Amino acid sequence: MINQIESLAQINTTASGSWRKRSSPQPGYVILLVIAVIFHASLLVSWRTGLWNRYTFDTTATHGRKGWDFYALYQAGNNALHGLNLYETDSSVIRVVVPVSTPYRYLPLPALTLGILLNLVTPVTALWIWAIFLELLLLYCCLRSWRLASTANEGVILVIFWLLYTPYYLELYMGQFTLVQTVFVFMLCWQTRPVSDIKYDLIWLASLLWKQMTALYLPLWVFWRRWRGLVIVGLGILITTLPYFLIYPASWSVFSRNFSISTGAQLGNLGVLQLVYAAAASIQPELSPAQVLTILYGWVVVVIVISLWSSFRAREQAGLWHIALWTTTFFLVYRDIWEHHYVLLLPVFVMLYHTKRSPVLLIIYALIALWTPYRLIDPDGLAAYNMSMRWIPLAPSWLNVIYHSCKALPAIALWVYIISQMPHQADVYAAATG
Repeated sequence: MINQIESLAQINTTASGSWRKRSSPQPGYVILLVIAVIFHASLLVSWRTGLWNRYTFDTTATHGRKGWDFYALYQAGNNALHGLNLYETDSSVIRVVVPVSTPYRYLPLPALTLGILLNLVTPVTALWIWAIFLELLLLYCCLRSWRLASTANEGVILVIFWLLYTPYYLELYMGQFTLVQTVFVFMLCWQTRPVSDIKYDLIWLASLLWKQMTALYLPLWVFWRRWRGLVIVGLGILITTLPYFLIYPASWSVFSRNFSISTGAQLGNLGVLQLVYAAAASIQPELSPAQVLTILYGWVVVVIVISLWSSFRAREQAGLWHIALWTTTFFLVYRDIWEHHYVLLLPVFVMLYHTKRSPVLLIIYALIALWTPYRLIDPDGLAAYNMSMRWIPLAPSWLNVIYHSCKALPAIALWVYIISQMPHQADVYAAATG
């Protein structure tokens, strides 16, 4: 039965591909695509001119000086070339070669490979190369989404998902690495059966070595009993990571901070945990840091338990819904969610809309794709001159809650939507496979 289903899927794919060669999108869809292309072009213009910089906190607070995260990788690579700790930022210890940067936060392998390779050219040239690379990756995602679509009109919508998305501007501006991770997630969404496939094991390993955002996929491999894959992934991480931390043991304490939860306001943090913190501080301003931390950990436990339950009861279904669930769960439980992180949700929107055609998904997408209300909160761009604003909650407290809801509430809505749909999808999968 499974072979018959796969054969039918191939026929449908071939048929839809042929159909698209004979057909064109309706005029209204063409207009939407043109608008999306123009908007995306404006993001590229802004990368050079700062056209949209006033609309986000990160671009305002950094004075329009782009490449902060990218230069962290470049500097880490330079540290490696000189036999220094990748995670060292003290200018009295290292030779600072980048104009600006944040501390390096990832596993050693990206810095020991790509970081070193980038040092073959100047930092500014490397940033330009990276920006071009990001655009090529985005083009790849658009083309693959177009080919996925059943009709030309749907193809336009799926392509627009990639082009009309403001978090991508922060990805480009910061020189970030989330889009690479997004491509890995996009590939993992194509799993059609809950069986072991070494191809997907290797893709998951690559994603974990690149950024650890996909660590939450672990329950899926366990529920599907992909023991060989777990061994491959575990050994891959140990072999490429453990030796470095043994040589530089102090590095582990720096890297492991990524997985802790802390209290405090962070204006640039648009994750759900920051919303929970803002809401708790608004309702009970007298809460101690320990009490707030208890609330945050309690929230994380509840979300993880619900996700585990939802994934376990639907464990026999295809991988798409599981990948979508755990990708979205990341936004509900991780401590630091910046605007560029929301790029990771793009394959979830593309694949789920292709599967369900639900207007609910379009609404949630639109809420996350829009600019944040930061321009209304800081119309004079004061964050460019007063960096303490990064750590001070907005006043009044209800405004702080509303601001931090702009991306977090849609992320929660997407999580709830996926959980509500998973039992039905499991039933469909079970019926189709007999």
